[in-house]
Amino acid sequence: MSQKISKFVFKNRRFIHITIATVPIPVKYFLGGTTSLTLWIIGFLIMLSGITFRVLSASYLSGKHTTTTINADYICTSGPFAYIRNPLYLGNFIIGLGLGIAFNEWYGYVILALHFLSIYSILIFYEEKFMAEKFGAVYAEYKAHTRRIVPKLKPYKDGPTVHPNFKLGISSEKYHFLILLILFAILHFLFIQ
Repeated sequence: MSQKISKFVFKNRRFIHITIATVPIPVKYFLGGTTSLTLWIIGFLIMLSGITFRVLSASYLSGKHTTTTINADYICTSGPFAYIRNPLYLGNFIIGLGLGIAFNEWYGYVILALHFLSIYSILIFYEEKFMAEKFGAVYAEYKAHTRRIVPKLKPYKDGPTVHPNFKLGISSEKYHFLILLILFAILHFLFIQ
């Protein structure tokens, strides 16, 4: 993958996520689609669990995860990072699943799957290349004991202990949460019968 494309996707990932999440809404509206209150509530609760997991994960990064340029001062191996290398992306997947359930259209799931496969295959490899170059053997050791997206049951125990800063974690996720609330409000307003 071109370094230029990877850099562009990394820099604009929030805009890309928002665009992909909102594009299916007008399609559903013009096709006269609906959803049930039950599916909307289930999707909303799943989204809440995803954003909560993101807040927990972000609390271990001192609010430095929403940058537009790739950088890292250390390898975080505490909290969720002891079980998985990309807990924020897992949180995004859970949020996307919640949106898909609330949206309740087959093409919503197809768009979600294609989006995650394409965007995260670019982002993860871009970030891993950076981490390997910056931290060398230390990152290779961490990478050998953790998975990208699926958590392991046994935590990685080496590495410095990082204490969470929940205030920074909440602060760094508040705009994501606000955007999600707006999306769910739109889904409720337009499609609940």
